[in-house]
Amino acid sequence: MNRVQKIAWSFVVTISVAFLLSCIAIAILYFKVGMPRALAGLGFLGIAGLGGFSPLIFHTDKGKVTLDERDRLINRRAALAGFGTSYLLVGLVCMIPFFILGPKASISVIWLPNIFGGAGLSMFFVHSVAILVQYGWGRKKT
Repeated sequence: MNRVQKIAWSFVVTISVAFLLSCIAIAILYFKVGMPRALAGLGFLGIAGLGGFSPLIFHTDKGKVTLDERDRLINRRAALAGFGTSYLLVGLVCMIPFFILGPKASISVIWLPNIFGGAGLSMFFVHSVAILVQYGWGRKKT
């Protein structure tokens, strides 16, 4: 498993754990304190930021060639998949309320950072999963 795969696994694990803990916290807080205050459970999404330390933890591979054309192509495809997913997510989050609530409705700007954060997390998650899928999830590179 090369460095890129290790970093991708790190992002997948940290984002998944953060999302799962946030969902659990929101569900528990919903029954304890009600919905507006239950959104404090989104604070657990900060755990996903630990994935950003992965490039510092996993050092570059030793050898003459660290990345070749295939690795660059895999990263390019994964980046396009991540961008497409985040763009689709933003589009859906913007258009679904329009069709449900109608053109005269208004939405609080408090949701904008959540939309931005969700788009970023989805981009990193899909980018990492696309890298792992293209490398064959866990197969050793030969």
